[in-house]
Amino acid sequence: MTTLLLTSRDPLTAGDGAYPARAARDLAKTGEPVTLVLLEDAVTLARIGHRDLEHLVGALDAGVEVLVEDDARKRRAVEPIDGVKPTTFLEVADRLTADRSAWL
Repeated sequence: MTTLLLTSRDPLTAGDGAYPARAARDLAKTGEPVTLVLLEDAVTLARIGHRDLEHLVGALDAGVEVLVEDDARKRRAVEPIDGVKPTTFLEVADRLTADRSAWL
């Protein structure tokens, strides 16, 4: 079973916008499969040049699957870094029923 972490918080206005990426990385280091889903304003964390990008790269390096909801990505004109995959909200909903999940 994969742990599914979802966040929609704007990483620039949240008190600790990089927390979801660090939490996903730390879970992945235990050997558990982890997927981090970036929704709404959180998709900006995947933007090239984002100030907290190193935390997302750290999650990817730890084996975290990172997904960005494609409609939110397009609305915010985010071109994600390599390794981040687009997804649809329907695919996210399907995963919610299949995986253990938490909103961050």
